[in-house]
Amino acid sequence: MKKSLSYGLLLLPFIALAQQNLFKYVRPIIGTEKMGHTYPGATVPFGAVQLSPETDTISYELNGKYNGKVYNYCAGYRYEDKTITGFSHTHFSGTGHSDLGDFLIMPTQGKLQLNPGTADNPKGGYRSAFSHENELAEAGYYKVKLDDHNILAELTTSKRVGMHQYTFPKSSESHIIFDLMSGIYHYPEKNVWTYVRVVNDTLLTGYRQTNGWA
Repeated sequence: MKKSLSYGLLLLPFIALAQQNLFKYVRPIIGTEKMGHTYPGATVPFGAVQLSPETDTISYELNGKYNGKVYNYCAGYRYEDKTITGFSHTHFSGTGHSDLGDFLIMPTQGKLQLNPGTADNPKGGYRSAFSHENELAEAGYYKVKLDDHNILAELTTSKRVGMHQYTFPKSSESHIIFDLMSGIYHYPEKNVWTYVRVVNDTLLTGYRQTNGWA
């Protein structure tokens, strides 16, 4: 009886630990700096969707030659960057190779621009500045304020679906850009097929097929 009671007491700390909310200890932002090649966005274990921000769009080629900077964006996000170009639905984490970045969505307001611009000239496109002070990455949830558009973006996922919530300021010029051409490790023959259909005012359907490592 004493032996059984001792075993039971030993198990109590583990049971109590299992009942705690351990999600608060998860830090998705870890590894996003320099060459960590991880992303801070939302996903679930073994999920098909990894919904996360892109902080730049780097082409595979530059002046007809391989662009070495594309390797910096294996996961689409770098902590050092100052702008966000949108939120896409598929990402690798820690692979050391670039691919995916499918179905990029970007909320904007003001004059409609269809080019993301560049890091050197962010005002030349729809990308937005952001601050880590207004960014939150938790297990299964990501939030950031897009400073240039004054829009709050919130992301979460289920196993197969990415869910976006955008809080816009009052404006007569609010937009949501849906880009089927954008992708990580992009080159001219990357996209095989892209298709989008406007079903009604609240529903878009589409797909794309790509060449690539994945």
